[in-house]
Amino acid sequence: MGIRELAKELKLSVSTVSRALNDSDEVSDETRERVRAAALEHRYAPSKSAASLRRGRLDIVGLMLPVRREEETYTHGIFMRLADGLQSVLSRHGMDLVMYSSASWDDECARLRRIVDRRHVDGVILAGTRRHDERLDYVASRHFPFVALGRSESGGEHAWVDLDFETAVAACVAQLVARGHRRIALAIPGGDAMQAHIYLRAWQQAMKQHGLAVPEGFVQRNELSERGGYLATGALLALANPPDALMFQSDCMAIGAYRKLHETGMTPGRDLAISGGVLAGEVSDYLAPRLSGFTLDAYALGERLAQALLAQLPDFASTYPAAREPQLWPLTLRDRDDDAPVPTSSGR
Repeated sequence: MGIRELAKELKLSVSTVSRALNDSDEVSDETRERVRAAALEHRYAPSKSAASLRRGRLDIVGLMLPVRREEETYTHGIFMRLADGLQSVLSRHGMDLVMYSSASWDDECARLRRIVDRRHVDGVILAGTRRHDERLDYVASRHFPFVALGRSESGGEHAWVDLDFETAVAACVAQLVARGHRRIALAIPGGDAMQAHIYLRAWQQAMKQHGLAVPEGFVQRNELSERGGYLATGALLALANPPDALMFQSDCMAIGAYRKLHETGMTPGRDLAISGGVLAGEVSDYLAPRLSGFTLDAYALGERLAQALLAQLPDFASTYPAAREPQLWPLTLRDRDDDAPVPTSSGR
């Protein structure tokens, strides 16, 4: 049964039936309930494509997951929870979320161009921002609605939400210093990842604030994976005067450090303090000793990203008037067992 047959049976106009099915205030509650009941009885569902054409909106938002290689599983822990938060807001407005995953930067850029040029979605959320990010410049030049999960020097003025690494790193360094650590090293991802730039800058500022030197080799860059953390830790332990504490940006790299310490007969927390950075999942609770680091409310972060994107669509701009403002998202320092005070005698 089509909408014309449904309208004829109810002795209503097609426009009235359409408004009733779309929850228009121009139709009374009684009429809406009557139309819905009849539509359910006859198994009638309005055409999604027709409604989209009328509104000029697809009711679909795209989430571009960070480019990752097969060994880089960090996205699973945070981004699935973040996606739940996104969808919770979108579903209130009858909208859906689609996620795109790419194996390379070039692949993601090409896919983004197709999505935007063909208008596959109403807007996109771009994660894994780079310091110089051609994706942001592209969507901005097309005046396409987007939100960046992370800061960047590209894209001009735009909506973004990023983790507050500055506050978190300052708190972590202060805690390590209070426990007697002075030789604090850092391991971060390589490449042009903006978060790595921010993390490094925050660490350098915190070290300077506490009057701590940064010896040669105390900043290690490697891939954002367990293997990357393993290799970075090995390089630090090979120094003539290795660190007594090691900070990571991500827990996956810290897991690799645990393996390297085990191979050298060292124990995290006893022989080398470890801070795992952002704790993406529950793995950190099952390491021995448990891994310290930063936690965040990924579900609420997803909600905020959805609101920031919807604020750019005319139909929802008045619903989320302040959501387009850039925001630093809080990180909470979780103290565990692997950043104990400096031992009185070295385990090395």
